[in-house]
Amino acid sequence: MQVLSLNEAARRVNIARRTLERSIALGEGPAVVELSARRRGILATDLDAWLLKRRRPAPGEAVEKARAAPAGDE
Repeated sequence: MQVLSLNEAARRVNIARRTLERSIALGEGPAVVELSARRRGILATDLDAWLLKRRRPAPGEAVEKARAAPAGDE
């Protein structure tokens, strides 16, 4: 299990640390692990899950998936 510092997590997703901290404060960021009274970190798996949750389909991707999905038995 890998724990990333906030600096490492921000670098990994290519955003400023302050942007990451703001997302966390608003309840929109990845889960945070309290490592000590003054140290916080983010599990690499939580950071990955947060990124996937924020993913938006590319133009046309949603249409292609809808066509590929089999019709339900009605």
